[in-house]
Amino acid sequence: MKSSTRTVATCGVMGALSAAIMFIGGILPLATYTAPAISGIFLLPVALELGLRSGFMMYAVVSLLSLFVVADKEMALTFIFFLGFYPLLKQIFDKIDKKTLRIVIKLVVFNVCIFSMYSLILYVFPIGIVVNEFAEYAPWFLILLVVLANITFVIYDMALTRITWLYLKKYRSRIMKGRR
Repeated sequence: MKSSTRTVATCGVMGALSAAIMFIGGILPLATYTAPAISGIFLLPVALELGLRSGFMMYAVVSLLSLFVVADKEMALTFIFFLGFYPLLKQIFDKIDKKTLRIVIKLVVFNVCIFSMYSLILYVFPIGIVVNEFAEYAPWFLILLVVLANITFVIYDMALTRITWLYLKKYRSRIMKGRR
């Protein structure tokens, strides 16, 4: 099999898995954040094997599909605004030598993306159910949500590190069998 054929096949399979998780997540009411997080993980093998460019192309395709076919628009926007591209961006951030600077940059990017997404959802293209939900919350509760979101992001970042290691050490040879 030619290299370009393998590239298309790898992207197609991983993209289909990612899009399927997003579609199924749109049906399940509690999957607003877990489905995009899992879908983003399927971008890792593409980026690791075929390069970041292929990973970002696949992210764009799955994002577009999610926007049109996923019923839960908040979930689709969560994938588009952060959880879809973060596993790819993480590979770039992890090359920063200073751990403190690396963590600060990751947290700043996370908060800018999430605040941008919710600003869009609440003020530009309001999604009624989300606007009503936020209107019911007390300000202290919203602050607590932001703190918990940042803690959850740090845990997700650590999980991505371990998932990447697991893929490279245990599953890469099985998945990419016959590539070389």
